Amino acid sequence: MAGGRSERFGTDKAFHQINGTPLWRHQVHKIEQLMPSEIIISANNEQHFETNYKVVLDSEPDRGPLGALIDCLNATKIERVLILAVDMPQMPISFLGELVCSGSGSVPVHANEMSEPLAAVYPKEIIELAKNQFLSGSLSMQELVNKAISAGLLKTRKITEPEIEFFANMNYPPEI
Repeated sequence: MAGGRSERFGTDKAFHQINGTPLWRHQVHKIEQLMPSEIIISANNEQHFETNYKVVLDSEPDRGPLGALIDCLNATKIERVLILAVDMPQMPISFLGELVCSGSGSVPVHANEMSEPLAAVYPKEIIELAKNQFLSGSLSMQELVNKAISAGLLKTRKITEPEIEFFANMNYPPEI
């Protein structure tokens, strides 16, 4: 997921360079190592990605990650999708691989029960819950995750203390 507005960052963080490579390419490289049958880049209408992978533009602006998830699920026939936010550069491939291997749907959860919905695996069946929630006016991914857990569509995966750093978001440009 790379379609955010990056307001706090100041520029589009998907294109922020780390060691000469845009952040979005770093994240795609991680996903490639899992050898998925398809890679989809979720983007807003102002972004242009030089890639052969499928780029799914937001069908409506300002719907956040919930809208992006709906658009990606609508754009694939795959039965489950791994979502990875572009701004989680410390997320290791090993953690993502564990999520993928854990079953049809899995979401990491902190000790305080707060989930990490932007590094999770979602089954295609979640689309109805997501659409209904969107139609009700709520864009909250936390709300969607809680409903999906209650409905048995997602399993939780506890985040250990050393793993907390994996979920650090790049919300501000690095200080030079």
